[in-house]
Amino acid sequence: MNKNYYELEPEDNTFKTISIQTTYQCQLKCSNCYLGSMLNNEYLPEVDYYKFADVINRLPTRCDIRFIGAEPTLNKALPALIKLTRQAGHRPSLLTNGLTLRKEKYVKELKNAGLNMLGLSMNGGLDNDMYELFDGGKYANQKMAALENCFKYNILPHINVIVGPDNTHVLKPLINFIVEMALKYNRKFSPIKYPVAFRMKSIGQMGYYMKTQSFSLQQLAELAAEIHEIDLLEVLQGTLIDGYTEERSVIYRFNTPAGTMLGKLTDWNVDDDGIPDAGSKRRGILTEDYKIAPFFEYYQRQKMTCYPDR
Repeated sequence: MNKNYYELEPEDNTFKTISIQTTYQCQLKCSNCYLGSMLNNEYLPEVDYYKFADVINRLPTRCDIRFIGAEPTLNKALPALIKLTRQAGHRPSLLTNGLTLRKEKYVKELKNAGLNMLGLSMNGGLDNDMYELFDGGKYANQKMAALENCFKYNILPHINVIVGPDNTHVLKPLINFIVEMALKYNRKFSPIKYPVAFRMKSIGQMGYYMKTQSFSLQQLAELAAEIHEIDLLEVLQGTLIDGYTEERSVIYRFNTPAGTMLGKLTDWNVDDDGIPDAGSKRRGILTEDYKIAPFFEYYQRQKMTCYPDR
């Protein structure tokens, strides 16, 4: 058991971002998933609406409430959870594979519930072969439709790509497509007013993961500098994220025809305890007992509790 694991009552919360394990169900069979054997486990329940309502109304300060999965859009209560979060004065977002967001009606429903931003996984960029390698299927068209719907309904997208040695070629065409969609719907990038972000992260060796090279933060930065044609020091200097100085992430800016876009790099390589970003004071998660715990330490504890032989 990790010695750095602890739990807080909601009224004692200190984390800026609190992730909500909305469901353990997912349509994909991704090669990289920190849930590992917890994925699609029928015995692990979805978040309870009323217990969640109690928690967010007890939080002492305004927080970023991030709905995650597996795939959060498979929880039918997601629009209601988003609406509840907004009514309680917090900022809702979600991390999604985007397959459900290819449907305009559903995206409009999320927007009407109060969703203004989300993280969209696009590990294959525009390349179906890379989606098959990373996500277990040819999903390029669905992902591109999801991204377009984000711009169409003015939901700010942060586009996430797990980067390995096989898919670096998808990065530049994907950025070009993001810019194309922004111009189509007249969404002007701005680090303050419209901070669309392109995030590259390494493979984390937690749960299910590809047994291949996992890039360091330095290697990701070198890749970003090459892709955006900016100086390496410009990439590496932005260690202040949401008011927290971080060692495993950086944020930077780069220019596009649609305005100044944000870039973010995150090194998910694990430490000796098998945890990426150990000891984070920014990322928390709602536990099965409706307490608040550090994010990755919680998942390590869940795996050891539910699957001690794995």
